[in-house]
Amino acid sequence: MSIKKNIEIIGLIYKSVDYLNLLCNQLKSEACKVNGWDVSIRVVANDATEEVLEALQNQDVPYTVYNDPKPEDFYLNRVYRCWNFAGQTSKSDNICLVNSDMMFSPRWLSNLLRHHDGTKIPCCRLVESGKLRSGSYGIEKDFGKTPRDLNQQGFNEYVKETAQEITRPGGLYMPCVFEKQKFVESGMYPEGNIFIEGDNKINFRLVAGYPNDRPVYMSGDDFFFSMLKNKYNMNHITVFDSLVYHIQEGEKDE
Repeated sequence: MSIKKNIEIIGLIYKSVDYLNLLCNQLKSEACKVNGWDVSIRVVANDATEEVLEALQNQDVPYTVYNDPKPEDFYLNRVYRCWNFAGQTSKSDNICLVNSDMMFSPRWLSNLLRHHDGTKIPCCRLVESGKLRSGSYGIEKDFGKTPRDLNQQGFNEYVKETAQEITRPGGLYMPCVFEKQKFVESGMYPEGNIFIEGDNKINFRLVAGYPNDRPVYMSGDDFFFSMLKNKYNMNHITVFDSLVYHIQEGEKDE
């Protein structure tokens, strides 16, 4: 089946006007335009504050308001439910999920889409601020730890020196691209990280959520990507010439 060349880039926002401005400016940038593709953008306000909702009305960016059915639930569970809502409500055949604390490099999206063929889950290679230790293939290099001190020009120059036209298996999980139909039909993200419930190796089950007395067995992202592998034989890859800067724990730190 050939991939239809339309895609929606979606980011979530909750409480920070600074991160909202960063997200909208990045989404509207030339980096999010791809020759031959119809690219649309959207912000999803995830139980957003009144300040953010008011600021959204002054942004020239389409947005949707999401109110979680369990507003007192652990924040990560609510984030996963909002990602599922975002994917389900997209009007595009393909979706690209991004975080609000990211800065894009030129051609990040076009290079990512070169590997979107229905058999792969292409994800960007992240350059991260160093607030936290980076994960697989991530690079720790500081181009700013808040929206106000980001160094876009310095990052773009660094990308020119660092980008490689190769892919590697596995990696980090976002930005990522999916066909919307497969995203929805797969069952989407679990509602939280995955824990083992049970007292022995025979009588147990995997559950999503946040039981404080149990260690995380698997992240919700890892579980979802494993489901896509099992159901559709899709392989998670990192695209080394699709580089995105990640502040890390953006709105959480505000």
